[in-house]
Amino acid sequence: MKRYGPLIVVPNALAVGDPGRHHLRLTPEAVIIRDGAESRDIIAWSDVTEIALDVPTTRFRLPGLLSTVLLGALSAATLSADLGADPEDGLVTLTIDGEPYSVPLSRHHVGGYWAPTVAGAHRLIRHLIDHPEQRALLMRPEPLIDVAARLARASG
Repeated sequence: MKRYGPLIVVPNALAVGDPGRHHLRLTPEAVIIRDGAESRDIIAWSDVTEIALDVPTTRFRLPGLLSTVLLGALSAATLSADLGADPEDGLVTLTIDGEPYSVPLSRHHVGGYWAPTVAGAHRLIRHLIDHPEQRALLMRPEPLIDVAARLARASG
């Protein structure tokens, strides 16, 4: 599974957020709002004018590694495997037919995403909104992760 910040490759789509919990699934045809495996809403791309992620960010390059190490040490110190330290949900706001619509967006790890990965995700999503002919790439999203990384570097 290929991942870059809040973006993760899933079969025939690109997920934004943790695909096991609240996330968006970007397909060539639509943006799907999901809660784990359950689809809650399906929105045609033609109705979407903006998608904005509101998730914690950090300037630290490897935030998932740091949180994993710290939680592992804390678990060992307390002899408990479950510390109840699931990441809090962020938000994603979709502007649909001119109206903002906010839903929870689950994160992959405790702590923020590295800020350039969120910038790259925003730029990639903006490109998909503005260039409908490019959405076919969502059927094989692996290269889109690389595009998001290049877009993040270009924005920095």
